Amino acid sequence: MPTSASDSTIAAALHPALAAALDSLPGRLQLPGLREELAALLIDAAEAAPGLEPALASHLGFLLDSLDIGALRRWILTGLRLYPNHTDKLAAFFRLEDPAAAQAMVAESRGTSFERARHALQFYAGGFGQRDLSLSARRQRKLNSLPLRPAISEGTLLLPDHYLAWDGASRGNIYRAAVAHALAHLQHSPRHQPAGKKKPLLLAVLSLIEDARVERLASRRYPGLRSLWGCFHVASGDKNELTFASLSARLSRALHDPGYEDPNHWVNKGRALFEAEAAIGLDDPERFAEVGKILGNDLGQMRVRFVQELYVVQPAYRDDNSFLWQFEHDAPPDTPPEESLSRTSVQIDPTDAEADSAMHVSPVAAQAGERHDYPEYDYRENLLRDAWAVVLDRSGREPGVAAGTGRQRSLARGVSLDTRARTLDRAVRLRRQQEGESLDLNAAVDSRIGWRAGVTPDPRIFQRPGKRRRHASILLLVDLSESTNDRVRGFTSVLDVEKQAADLLAQSIDTDYDRLAIDGFHSDGREKVHYIRLKEFDEPYGDAQRRLLMRQQGSLSTRMGAALRHAGVRLRQTVAEKRILLLVTDGEPSDIDVVDRDYLVEDARHAVHSLNMKGITVFCLTLDKAGGRYMKKIFGDGNYLIVDNALSLPAQLSRALTRIAAR
Repeated sequence: MPTSASDSTIAAALHPALAAALDSLPGRLQLPGLREELAALLIDAAEAAPGLEPALASHLGFLLDSLDIGALRRWILTGLRLYPNHTDKLAAFFRLEDPAAAQAMVAESRGTSFERARHALQFYAGGFGQRDLSLSARRQRKLNSLPLRPAISEGTLLLPDHYLAWDGASRGNIYRAAVAHALAHLQHSPRHQPAGKKKPLLLAVLSLIEDARVERLASRRYPGLRSLWGCFHVASGDKNELTFASLSARLSRALHDPGYEDPNHWVNKGRALFEAEAAIGLDDPERFAEVGKILGNDLGQMRVRFVQELYVVQPAYRDDNSFLWQFEHDAPPDTPPEESLSRTSVQIDPTDAEADSAMHVSPVAAQAGERHDYPEYDYRENLLRDAWAVVLDRSGREPGVAAGTGRQRSLARGVSLDTRARTLDRAVRLRRQQEGESLDLNAAVDSRIGWRAGVTPDPRIFQRPGKRRRHASILLLVDLSESTNDRVRGFTSVLDVEKQAADLLAQSIDTDYDRLAIDGFHSDGREKVHYIRLKEFDEPYGDAQRRLLMRQQGSLSTRMGAALRHAGVRLRQTVAEKRILLLVTDGEPSDIDVVDRDYLVEDARHAVHSLNMKGITVFCLTLDKAGGRYMKKIFGDGNYLIVDNALSLPAQLSRALTRIAAR
């Protein structure tokens, strides 16, 4: 059989192992349409899991005996979502060595897709009186992207083209649950409310409360919906995770299932507030919006991180809530046509300055600077990945403003920074001492003359080695991430307190002996760790440096390990008897491209250990009252301080430096 141009194109795009597996399939799968569809899926899978092509090809024929191409796509996706950062485990899944692979294969072989359910769903919607509602597929355009959720408009309901068993499709008819939930919104929810300057976390909580309200209303008219939705509420507080995904899913369950008990105060508070309003009535969404605002503010106070790029509504049958909100900007021009009906529920105006809402992730403008590649430690593989993180080092001052402008500011009142750690130095001789290891000849001669003259001699005729100040290079590294915009006691932000501490420390340093640099950092993934130099070691701290410090704003995330490594390089370039790296942060390391919360903690621990081995003392002050777990792991005993009262940070920083310099 001659090879067609299409076959040649497929063979060129496929990995050799996948191409060989494709050629060995039965004749029914060699039909041109099926072959091209399957090849496209395998190409997508190879891009999502590079290096695992042989594992995926090893049992391809066996998989296709039980799965059609749509089910095979769902099975591959299940593996990718089960093991997003574990290459070895994902390889075992593809080779069917993992029990979860067999379970997923059985589940997905029985799974459903939108095309199979479409006609039944149209009749189902008509049973609720919505005969004019059009149902369409919302297609997953990239294999390993975030799971899709339904999107609602006035005349159209977009449903994901498939649900995985991993999403809950094996627990019940998830498409019916999705349609019923969307119809509850169409019947009971206010449409396209102005989002204004509300932040993404607050919008997510408000939407969750509205989801629960309309489901409660719909269940009163159609009691069977309660059990239909209930089988998808399986979130549990057994591990008491404090992530937004876990807390929101557990609150959703608590509002749906009166028998569910959760150990978390926030979840229980949300249930109590909701039920108090529900006892009055369910018809006023404004009263329930007040509940959402209270809960959103509490999450901000709890320092719960919200990463909008990773946010997915739970449970999976619920829509993306774009129906509820009206944003100032329409969907971007490159939005797929079938998705242009929907708006992303986490869009936000980057100029948002509202103080009483929960945190969000602000954009940061790209600026010129030096690029530095650093390794990053992957504890799961026990591997130091070379040139994995990119630090973009730039000066914080505006072009044309020279370094070192301004005069040294006077010592701040009320701040005493005694860093006079002393060491014995034979080059320093203390003369005219009461005791010592040798005679001070001048003092001895003077004493003898006095004795001969009948004057009481001075007994201080000895000399001994003295102590001198140790010359230290100190680098203060300030966390400039988004969470530092959180308010302290309602009138100032964490970042304002960090700036004040840096300002007072810079004024208090004795520049005759010590040199201080002040830097800041935040990150936008491993390839964009922004490092801002605010004060150089050899420039005085004057008005220009203070203005630069006070201009800094919090945004993005906290990739701590890369910033610490770069700060260590900066310190090693200085000549000093002691090098000290002081880090001030408000929480644990995190970034938008990392889901495993231990990954960046372990990388930061590795970075600190490496710096200690190079003679750099690393000390951290954190404002996270619950930070003991990861702080001890990263910095070790005695090398961190948890600041309970944020307003005391300036004084705590000064005292910490005194203790470190005295070591």
